[in-house]
Amino acid sequence: MIVFQYDEWGGFFDHLPPSTAPISDIDRAAGYTDGLRGFRVPAIIVAPFAQRGHVAHTVFDHTSVLRFIEWRWKLDPLTDRDATAANLAEVLDFSNRSLAAPAYTVDPAPLVTLCDFEIDKWETLRTIAALYGFFV
Repeated sequence: MIVFQYDEWGGFFDHLPPSTAPISDIDRAAGYTDGLRGFRVPAIIVAPFAQRGHVAHTVFDHTSVLRFIEWRWKLDPLTDRDATAANLAEVLDFSNRSLAAPAYTVDPAPLVTLCDFEIDKWETLRTIAALYGFFV
């Protein structure tokens, strides 16, 4: 599973205020007392069991990745926050046992003809590279 998780919130665009998370005794002693998670950030999960085209409306946070790892390998949570975080496994569909990748038809790229070895077009490619300042 690959998780693309943004770390930048991007501005005051969100229509929902930040929610709160549990605060551990250590965090409270360090002065972190409000438990605010911060603004929502997008995340994308790529996995054989990921539901295609699905948008989850569960509140996940950065510790949800840690929660998934702890769940998967039966590890004890490190903090109160990851112990209560939503598990990323909630967005996976383990009932789908077919791991075959779907077939996609892809149109050839516009410059694919530059690699046609029947016609010598390498000179064209060298000219384009030189125009962009590459040493050829």
